[in-house]
Amino acid sequence: MDQLDPAKESAATGSPAAGDQPPKVRVPVHRVLLRLCSLTLAVAAEALVTLPVLAVVRAVRGRDAAGRFLRRRLVRRIQALGPTFVKFAQIAGARRDVLPGPLCDELSRLHDSVRPITARQSRRAWRKAYGGAPPPFLAGLDAVPVAGGSIACVYRGVLHDGRVVALKLKRPGIDGVMRADLALIRALVRACERLPQLRGMPMADLVGYVSNAILGQLDLRREEANIVRLRENLAAVPDVDVPELHPRLSRPTCLVFEFIPELDTGTPGTLPDPVRARLASAVLSAAHKMMFVDGFVHCDPHPGNIYLLPRGRAVILDAGYSVQLPDRVRNLIGGFFSALASGDGRRCGEIMLASMADVGPDCDTDAFVDDIAELVARSAGPGNAFAMAPFGNGVFEVQSAHRLYAASDFAFPIMSLMILESTVRGLWPEADFQQVGAAAPQ
Repeated sequence: MDQLDPAKESAATGSPAAGDQPPKVRVPVHRVLLRLCSLTLAVAAEALVTLPVLAVVRAVRGRDAAGRFLRRRLVRRIQALGPTFVKFAQIAGARRDVLPGPLCDELSRLHDSVRPITARQSRRAWRKAYGGAPPPFLAGLDAVPVAGGSIACVYRGVLHDGRVVALKLKRPGIDGVMRADLALIRALVRACERLPQLRGMPMADLVGYVSNAILGQLDLRREEANIVRLRENLAAVPDVDVPELHPRLSRPTCLVFEFIPELDTGTPGTLPDPVRARLASAVLSAAHKMMFVDGFVHCDPHPGNIYLLPRGRAVILDAGYSVQLPDRVRNLIGGFFSALASGDGRRCGEIMLASMADVGPDCDTDAFVDDIAELVARSAGPGNAFAMAPFGNGVFEVQSAHRLYAASDFAFPIMSLMILESTVRGLWPEADFQQVGAAAPQ
C-alpha cells in the first residue's frame, strides 16, 4: 500500500479534467516588465552582433545565404532566451502553412537545453511538495535525476515496500518565468498582427493554442488527469503500456509513476524484425484509437516519448501535451482520412475548407479543392507507398499559396501524426502508416 497520509493525498478529486483548457492566471505586471527589460537587452546585444555580419554575408554570398545565416542565428537566440521560447518555437514550428518552410526546418532542430536542477533547488522543491527532503514515503532517492527538461526533472526512488518509482519534480520558480514570457509573446503578436504581411494569418489562434499547450504542461495536476485517462483509453490496445501513476503519492508539483528501467532508443535494433513490426503496428493502433475513437490525443509523440522495450512491449510516456478534440474536429479528421484512403481528393479539399479558421470572400475555393485533389492523386498509394510527412507538407504549401489556414485545433493533431510517422518509421521503416486512418469514422 502507498505509504502516505490520505488526508494529504493529491487525488483526482478537484483536479482538472483531462484535456481541459488550463485556467487563466493573472501575471504580475512588474514580473512582465522585468522580463521585458531582460529580453530587450539580450535581443539588442544579438542585433548589434548579427546585423553587421548579415550585411556582409548578403553582399558576399547573396540573399539565400543571408537568409540561412539569419534563420540559424534566430534559432540560437531562441535557444538562449530560455525554455518558454524554445517550447513555443518547437510547437509553432510545426505550422508550415503559417511559417516559412526553411524557418520551420531550423526550428525543428531546437532542443530543451537547460541546466540540471541543483541540489539546493531540488531540496526546496521536495520541501514544497512533501514538507521534507527526501519525501517521507521513500526508502531511497537518487541524488542525480535520470532525465531533465525545461519544466521538470525525473528522479529514481524506492518505496519502503521495495517498488521502484519515477518522480517527476517540477522546477522551482518555472511558473512565473514561463507565464511572464507567454504574456510578452501574446502582446508582441497582437502588435504584429497589424502588419500588412501578416494580415489574414491566424496569429491569435496560433499563439492562443500554443500558449495553452505550454500552460497545460506547466500544470502537473492536468498531466496527472491526462495520464490516467490515456492509460485507461489504451488499456485494451495489445502490446502498448502507459506507466501507472501513484495518485496518493503525487502532488501538484510532483508526479509519481512506476519506473520503467529499459528506456533506450537503441532497443529497436536489438529486436527481431517480426517483433519490431508488431510493436510499430501496435503504436499505430494506439494512434488510431486516440484520434478516431476517443478523441483524446497525445500531441507530442516524438522518439523521447515512445520506446520499444526488450521484453516486447511499446511504452508511451509524458501526456502533458494532450488535447481533447471537439466532436466536430474529430469528425472532420476522420472524414479526411477516409476520403484520403479511398482517393477522393475533392472530398479531402472540401473537408479542409470546412476546417479553415477563416475563408475570405476573395478566396478561389474551387481552385483550392482542385489543388488538393491533384495532391491526393499524386500521393495516395498502398501501404508504405504513402508518406504522411511529404503529403502534409504538400497540403501546407497549397494552403499557403491560397492564403488559407486551418484552425489550430484541426492543424496540430495532424502535425502530431506527422511527428508520429517519423517516430514509428524509426522503430520499423516498413510500417504502414495508413493503418492510423483505417476505418476512420466519416
